[in-house]
Amino acid sequence: MPNRSTVRLSDRLVSLLTYLTVGWAGLIYCIILYIQKKTPSHFLRYNVFQSIFVSLLYFVLCMVLGFVFNLLLNIPFINSIISWFILIFNRPVLFEYSVIQVFMIGLFFYMAIVSLLGKYPRVYWVSKIIDNAAR
Repeated sequence: MPNRSTVRLSDRLVSLLTYLTVGWAGLIYCIILYIQKKTPSHFLRYNVFQSIFVSLLYFVLCMVLGFVFNLLLNIPFINSIISWFILIFNRPVLFEYSVIQVFMIGLFFYMAIVSLLGKYPRVYWVSKIIDNAAR
């Protein structure tokens, strides 16, 4: 893990933009670096990969849960429990955002701020997968 003095300011800013744009800015920046035949730093690659991984994981989780819940809504006695569960987690809590959306926005803001400080943002389970993939 590098300290703040070894991580360039440009890598920190691109990592910040990567988390705020849910991976797109970092992906575009890495493509530009690839065209210029330059390699991104380990810090930048880690942050871009983590941002894309978290956003794809969130997308897949929402799609799978939506599919499963739609199937379970057709079962007579389980549909009331599933409807209650969906209502609780999709109810607007903060500025018309649900609990899950507020959690994900908070997670991305946490990762953006930590990467701006020049540190690796650690998310339980996800960071372990990325550490093993980066070896």
